[in-house]
Amino acid sequence: MTDAHGQVLTVRGPVPPAALGAVMMHEHMHIDMYRWQTDEFITKEEPATPERRAYLLREAVPRLRQLHGFGGHAYVEATPEPWRAWPTLYRELTDETDIHIILCCGFYREVEIGTYWVKRPEDRIWPYVAEASIEELTDHLVGQITQGIHGTAVRAGAIKLGCSQPPMTELELKTFRAGARAQKKTGVHITTHCNRLGAETSQLTILDEEGVDLNRVVIGHTGAHIALPDYRKTILEWMKRGANFLSTNLEIAYLRNRQETSRPVVKWMKRGASFLPRKMGIYHGRQEKKWSPLVEGIHEIFAAGQGDKLVLGLDSGYTSESQNFGPMPYMPPHPFTFLFTDILPAFRAMGLEPGEEKAMLETNPQRILPVQ
Repeated sequence: MTDAHGQVLTVRGPVPPAALGAVMMHEHMHIDMYRWQTDEFITKEEPATPERRAYLLREAVPRLRQLHGFGGHAYVEATPEPWRAWPTLYRELTDETDIHIILCCGFYREVEIGTYWVKRPEDRIWPYVAEASIEELTDHLVGQITQGIHGTAVRAGAIKLGCSQPPMTELELKTFRAGARAQKKTGVHITTHCNRLGAETSQLTILDEEGVDLNRVVIGHTGAHIALPDYRKTILEWMKRGANFLSTNLEIAYLRNRQETSRPVVKWMKRGASFLPRKMGIYHGRQEKKWSPLVEGIHEIFAAGQGDKLVLGLDSGYTSESQNFGPMPYMPPHPFTFLFTDILPAFRAMGLEPGEEKAMLETNPQRILPVQ
């Protein structure tokens, strides 16, 4: 990894951190894990079909290009194998848009039966995770970072791991140990799926036991953690030990709580309609009540001298986790750009300061992402 030391490993290869501008630290251009028409769980990555390639070039490229107007020149593709797009497609997307893509390797969490696509016990996790040893999983990750993915020159620049519940399953424990060992061998950072209180402590405890420098870890989906005044004490303690925390899904509560609005929106989107997200209620009183505590939490963390441990993402993109492949139905209908057009203006109205915003979007990601 000497060729990438101090650089950010993108699908184009190593680039200097200053080239990134503002960075969205957790997005999903392509999560395709289930074929609903044939009722099949996807367990192997394959080259994109002409239809899928055309879809992403048509839908995603214009949105990615718009990010430059907001000072954003990069995002982390947080989709692990085997549900990513084929690696050369990411290279094509970055060449079309001049957006730097940091591609993840890694393993997703064990998903509960009856949730999303999971209808059978064997579909709860990628079968390779259950079959392989920790050593084999470690070597698999290291190869994708140091050599390339599927025989291409495209290399992963980050490791994705995940669990939801504080008690990890045995398979999740295995993936975290493998991911930790791969991180120490390669120097890329680890980003996680963590959407339940207490899961951050389970994840960080295992990574710490394995000897990972916690400065190289981003705990994902923790906006709700930060927004809870009592729980911020736990977050701050981990920050003092080096861990970074990522707020995402900044509009998910509105769409879930307003089903009478979101369901017709999704229905008409499938038929080709477009919607202006500002009309969907980002400034609604309930929304301000929901997210003001997060802005207050951000203030408190900066005041405590730990503001260098905060980053932002939207967790938006295209998926087949609960329907045919398309825009995420639980997020606003404008992947990628919505953070800049609606979320950040709303946060500024709630008191988010320019220095806080710059740190979370630029300074902190540019510190975390380079290979060390």
